[in-house]
Amino acid sequence: MKSHIIFSLIPILFSLSSNGKKQPNLIVYMIDDLGWNQISAKQATMGTHNGSFITPNIEKIANLGLSFTHAYTQPNCAPSRAAMLSGQYPARINNGVYIVGNLNRNKKPGITREQAQFTGPKQSEDVASEAITIAEALNKNGYNTAHIGKYHVGGHSGESTMPENQGFDINIGGYMQGHQPTCFAKKGKDGWQFTKLGRGDFDRFGQPYSEPYVEKYGIPKSQVGKPKHVCDALADAMEETVQALAAKPDPFYLQLHAYAVHGPVQSRPDLKEVAQKHLGIKGSKQSNLAGFISGMDAVLGRLLNSLKDPDQNGDNSDSIANNTLILFTSDNGGTHFDNLPLRGVKGMFTEGGIRVPLIAYWPGVVPENSITDRMVHGIDFYPTLLELAGNSWLPPVKKHPLDGESFADILFNPRLDTLKKFKRSPIFYLFPGYMDVRAQPCVVTIDEIDGKRYKLIYFYEADEWELYNLTEDIGEKTNLANEIPDVSASLSKKIQSWLSQKHPTWHPKFPINKKTGKPVLPRFL
Repeated sequence: MKSHIIFSLIPILFSLSSNGKKQPNLIVYMIDDLGWNQISAKQATMGTHNGSFITPNIEKIANLGLSFTHAYTQPNCAPSRAAMLSGQYPARINNGVYIVGNLNRNKKPGITREQAQFTGPKQSEDVASEAITIAEALNKNGYNTAHIGKYHVGGHSGESTMPENQGFDINIGGYMQGHQPTCFAKKGKDGWQFTKLGRGDFDRFGQPYSEPYVEKYGIPKSQVGKPKHVCDALADAMEETVQALAAKPDPFYLQLHAYAVHGPVQSRPDLKEVAQKHLGIKGSKQSNLAGFISGMDAVLGRLLNSLKDPDQNGDNSDSIANNTLILFTSDNGGTHFDNLPLRGVKGMFTEGGIRVPLIAYWPGVVPENSITDRMVHGIDFYPTLLELAGNSWLPPVKKHPLDGESFADILFNPRLDTLKKFKRSPIFYLFPGYMDVRAQPCVVTIDEIDGKRYKLIYFYEADEWELYNLTEDIGEKTNLANEIPDVSASLSKKIQSWLSQKHPTWHPKFPINKKTGKPVLPRFL
């Protein structure tokens, strides 16, 4: 824990770590491909939310919690999950996940394999079995752990990288799959299944809607007998798991990772109908997406209710809501709709690809309706959750150093972000390959200079630097690299220092020159 934490916070943090009973339960609810502005919580989007989407439960936790307006992640599904699980950048050998698939995903009309000056190196798609995951670290701090839903960074390398072998006591559905072929369960020879989605234990929740089910959850009776939607199945698995975890004396960590709203975009029919009425556009793709997002929001509502009444008997005396932190976020930028005013989409290193919603909800602890502009990255979840757990055990620096920085202080007092010593260090990205028409080899940093937040990007193919003042130009419209060369040079030196750091686990992968066959570093300023 940082020595500079103000005195008023010390009793709170001490009570959290003094005995297992008072350690908070920790939940990360991560949505797939949810854009920064695709929620109706104005606090989290700096007032730029798209009016197309109805998310009352997200609004609720924003009104009663803390919204981070500058939360960053990796621009693609697997790397973002690897960053959170490991607390490390992809350049660490225990992480190593830069992209989904391989680093030569060239497609027209982007830079084709023939046109490309570089070749992307080989990479892992799994968090290494030798890594000390956040689940393993929390195990050592006295936590029970569970994963539900999309995992995506385990199983490619075999059973050793599966959730149950990476520190999770419970795994429902987690495997290598990145998305569902369909959002609706199908009846096969082995009963109702979410075909090719995770492991079979998720299929237990695939039975069609029954009359008691639709009555309990306020679903129209027209859905009785129809195939269950993946969002509702995720919520069913969550309720079962929360009940089991809440019955144990120790605190728990739960990863609730939705497959929604990754494509194919398929809303539950009644939610699509509601969205159509809201939008006034019958049969539009926008309505289908809006209904899909509403389904994801409904899972959050059921989660909140489950924490209030874990055994669902109508008696809230067993409530764990006031001792549970929920972090709501997305794995990367949106891809199904525009992310305006942000530029770009999932897979890009523009703000639309890497900036995501992040809301912290903890009744009675996190200040209500609060906002912070502190920069946060997915790698920060690991040290933050460990600090909240008491930091009684930390991963050894030689074996598993953490690149992330805890933002636990900000949860208790969001105003601390105005103090310089509480500002986050620069955020860095290294991408050594190609992702279809979106990403190409580059390095990026985001940092604050003289009270303004800048982003500097080096593009290998063009051998050019781009600099954007994110404080005044959130849409990254004006390249200032030549206009303020001193800022460009300062940030370039920070990238150089970051890439050249010495540690046994630091093995950054650089683009490989096709002519020489050798890795290439950026041309630093």
